[in-house]
Formats: sequence, C-alpha cells, structure tokens
Amino acid sequence: MAEYIGRFAPSPSGRLHFGSLVAALGSYAVAKHKNGKILLRIEDLDFFRCKKEYTSIILKELDEFGFVFDGEPYIQSEHTDVYYRVAKKLVEEDKAFYCNCTRSHLKTGVCHCREKRLKENAQDNLALRFIIPSNHQNSFEDEVYGVISSPVTVDALTLIRRDKVISYNLACVVDDIHQGVTQVVRGSDLIDITTTQMCLYNALDTECISYLHLPLAMADETYKLSKQNRSPAVLDQGPPSQMLIKALAFLNQDISGLNPQMTPKVILNKALDIFEIKKIPVGKKVIEA
Repeated sequence: MAEYIGRFAPSPSGRLHFGSLVAALGSYAVAKHKNGKILLRIEDLDFFRCKKEYTSIILKELDEFGFVFDGEPYIQSEHTDVYYRVAKKLVEEDKAFYCNCTRSHLKTGVCHCREKRLKENAQDNLALRFIIPSNHQNSFEDEVYGVISSPVTVDALTLIRRDKVISYNLACVVDDIHQGVTQVVRGSDLIDITTTQMCLYNALDTECISYLHLPLAMADETYKLSKQNRSPAVLDQGPPSQMLIKALAFLNQDISGLNPQMTPKVILNKALDIFEIKKIPVGKKVIEA
C-alpha cells in the first residue's frame, strides 16, 4: 500500500483565520492518523493578492500552533516554470487553447477562440483555457460525505488568466501530482470544483486522488470565514492552545482531557492519539466570537 501523503496549502493573502486553522488541523490530524506525511505548500501565485510578508507570518503562526510539517515549505511562485511546461503540453495535445475573450464576454457570449487556434503571443494578453472532455465524471467519493454528485458546469476552464496569473486549479493539480499527494483534505467550499479538477488529472494521464472535505466555518449564515471577507486573525481571538481546542471541538473531536494551560504541542499529541475521522461533521457551522 502506498504511503499516505497529505498537504496543507494556505494562500498568503492575509493571516490565518479560524477557518485556516480548521483546515490546517484537519489535514494534519488525518495525515498523522494514517501514519503518513503532511506537506506544507504556500499558494502564492496570485501576485495581486499575495504578499511575501504574509508567507513569513503564516509560517510563524503555524509554528506557534505546534504543527511540524514534513520537508521544507513548497513555495508555488518559485516553480512557475513547471506550470507553464504542463500548460504547453496541454496545448500541444489539443487539450487546451489560447483565448482573447474578456471575463465579461465569457459570462454573456460564446467563445470561438478554440476554432481560431490562436498562437501564444505575450503582446496579445491571451488566456489559456482547458477543454472539459465530454466523458467527464460528475461525481466522486468523499471520505466524510460519501458519494457526492457535482456536475461540471463549464465547457472550458481557465488555466492561465490574461494577466498571466496561473490559476489555482492548474497549480493545485500539478503540485498534488508532483508532490505525490494521495489525499486532499480541505474545506467543503471547494467541493464543487473537485470534479472539474478530476478532468485535469485525467488530461495529465494521472489517476485521481482521494478527497476528504471538512466542515465550513462560517462568520454568519451567509459568509464563510475567509481572508476576502476580512475574517479576524485567529491568534487575535485567543492564544494558540485555546484556539486549537476550539478547532478540535469544531471538528467534533473529544476535548475532555485538554485544557488551555497545556502547550500547543501537548494538545496536538493528545488529540492525535484519539482523533477519529468518522466524527468529523459535514456541512457548515457558524463560529461564535
């Protein structure tokens, strides 16, 4: 049986919020529960939103929570050549095409760029779009949710934007393949994109990996906790030990033997000894301040 390899992949567009902690804890605990490795990846390709100083802050905050990842952090912006090489291969295999449509046109009009067979030209600010195959899967099995039906609703997926930002979907799939990730543990807000990403796995002649989606931490009934929604930094809400226990409770784990006077590493070690995947809840939950 292949070794389990998981990953936590934050974006440095702000400090860690409570939802980030839940994702870090969930991915970390599942990997350790399965006697596997847990990697840390910094997804910093959106140069309009990501800042290097936040990378340093995130690394420091994860250390304060007691997380010890396997190997050095993988910084996406240091590997852009890998994504462009894969993108070029997809074009050569007629699985992707260059596009000069604006976002507004794609929302309201029909794209004919595939038929035009546009050539790569930096001066034209062309996007690169992946062709969704007609025989794609519309469902997948999640370790917590079970079988999930999630139809792919687009016929093409942007891999590289016109402003040359490499998309999350391309980089995420390429890195998971490159790093040998065997299971993705992440928030349930990304359930809908899973079957679309599976199309990329197939296009890259790689067997799809498994998934485990965690419950989504909500600021209220409408908004999820996120950096875009300006959610407060988790370490501004309480010390690391207290917030770790709160995150474990959010994941429905046994916290009866834990208290905030323990160090984060002691809390993690005790929690990992009794961590149960089957207890992880599904759906959304509003976090009280």
